[in-house]
Amino acid sequence: MKLALSLAVVLAALLAWEYGVLAAEMPEYLLPAPSVIFKKFWQTLPVQMEHLAVTAATTLAGLVMALVAGVALALVVTYVKPLQSVILPLFAAFNGIPKIAIAPLLVTWLGLGAEPKVLLAFLLALFPVFVNAATGLSEIQPDILDLARLFGGTELRIFWKVRLMNAVPYLSDAVKVAFPLALVGSIVGEFIGGNRGVGYLILSAQSNLDTPLVFASLLSITLFTSAGTSAVMLFEKLFLEWRPSRQR
Repeated sequence: MKLALSLAVVLAALLAWEYGVLAAEMPEYLLPAPSVIFKKFWQTLPVQMEHLAVTAATTLAGLVMALVAGVALALVVTYVKPLQSVILPLFAAFNGIPKIAIAPLLVTWLGLGAEPKVLLAFLLALFPVFVNAATGLSEIQPDILDLARLFGGTELRIFWKVRLMNAVPYLSDAVKVAFPLALVGSIVGEFIGGNRGVGYLILSAQSNLDTPLVFASLLSITLFTSAGTSAVMLFEKLFLEWRPSRQR
């Protein structure tokens, strides 16, 4: 019922957009009708997939780097308590810096290749991964840790069996936030300097007043983001059914 209602709302919005643009005789370079956008989407699909593959590669590379670095830093603040008062404020201050503002610097330092895009994706995805990993590794009831030690659990076994298992759901939630952020970082890097990727395709289409292609590229980005989020949700369904929230 909810799905049918959502589809009906989307269909009504598209119809209102379609006939509203036609009634207002809106030029395509200002606001194309949905039918024009979908037509452009299918016409340029091979080109879009070529550029999307480049963006996907830099996005996933940055996301993987953020997962590795975020979990490593979370382990440091979990097991070395005095460093919490140093690392956490530094991370909070760094997260307040607009990464888009430093994108031109990264392009200047690293060139027009994939490196600045990967680094931007990494920087944008790092904070949510670190915060969620640190929460999952440390927010455990003391009684559970005492019970694990009482049964002869070493710190290594407690990490694998207790802390890591507790942190996995937090990390899956972090990826659902960090993945779109990493994608934004890659696209911003392509805006600033690049000759491949969805960001470059959007910028090129905009400079040529090809607004239907801009919207078609945005549709590709939306579908890619939805596919990534759905993959994480599938992982949760297959491996995290034991979560209390899922059992409810």
